[in-house]
Amino acid sequence: MAKKKVTGEDGKTYVMKEKKPFYKKVWFWILVVIVVVAIGGSLGGGDKDKADSSSKDSSSAKTEATSSAAKESTVESSAAAENDSKATYKDRTLTAPDGVLKITGFERGTDYEGKPMFYVFFDLTNNTKEAQNVQIQYMSFAQAKQNTGATTENLEMAILMDNPYREKADLLQKDINPGATVSGVYYYNFADENQPVTFEFTDTMFSFDGPIATEDIQIP
Repeated sequence: MAKKKVTGEDGKTYVMKEKKPFYKKVWFWILVVIVVVAIGGSLGGGDKDKADSSSKDSSSAKTEATSSAAKESTVESSAAAENDSKATYKDRTLTAPDGVLKITGFERGTDYEGKPMFYVFFDLTNNTKEAQNVQIQYMSFAQAKQNTGATTENLEMAILMDNPYREKADLLQKDINPGATVSGVYYYNFADENQPVTFEFTDTMFSFDGPIATEDIQIP
């Protein structure tokens, strides 16, 4: 600390001590260092928060994009599965996930009481992974009915005394193996032999979506 001599009005000499400016004192610079460090830490923390926020936003965007892609994939897969599950009918051939039924011909005859009836000849392919009863699978794919004018009647299976197509008819009681095809025959009684027969084709026996196709056929 500097000393300064001053002569007073009384003629005496006085020694005065000069104080250092505050900015030259140690405690001032210590305080400055502390403030600078504090401000730097605050700024650094803000940058980190921004980085963390940016990272979270980026991660959220990636998650949303992944979720959106997964949803689109699921929708596409569902649509593909739905298309695969639909049956089609063309040229008297029903093609369904469980099998293929092709109507190959018709023929008239009489049942054991002499009443008019008709045969339906068909080729049946089993597309399932298990053996299926031929009659049940045929009935799952095709049903026959007639409009008699006043009523519409589901046609019943005819009872035959002497079946000229016994070998094909016997297949109805047998099982068809996966991937195999058999040529069989089914037979119905007419409700009205002068009216066409309406065939309804479905992909399952108890279809809630209605028939895949309907065709009116005049039995020759």
